Amino acid sequence: MKFFTIAEAEALIPQIEKIYETVVELAAQAEMKAAALRRREDGGDADPAASAIERSQLQFLAQRINETLQTIVELGAFPKGVQPALVDFPHRLDGRDVYLCWRLGDKRLTHYHGVDEGFSGRKPLPRRKSA
Repeated sequence: MKFFTIAEAEALIPQIEKIYETVVELAAQAEMKAAALRRREDGGDADPAASAIERSQLQFLAQRINETLQTIVELGAFPKGVQPALVDFPHRLDGRDVYLCWRLGDKRLTHYHGVDEGFSGRKPLPRRKSA
């Protein structure tokens, strides 16, 4: 497992933001497709071919979301959510393994949490020395 310095992880934020732009767009398309499929099925539309096509399109969108999130894993980080968009970066803090946690919109990493904790267990990073 790769351990990131804070600077290394922060350098990836613009790239991760772009990845999440794609994920958010795909998720919106999937939500619209799922709603259309529900309307079709709840409305008693008896066109199984059309429903099968919509299900297939929905599966394709879900696969694309997973593939897009996989690019974050390939960078060495771990996507932890889509809504909200969360990413954990493995880090060593005072000799302990922790995750630096990022949320869409953050321009800097300011919090971390233990490897057995989630976003709700996050704590502020110790103050950084000015360069």
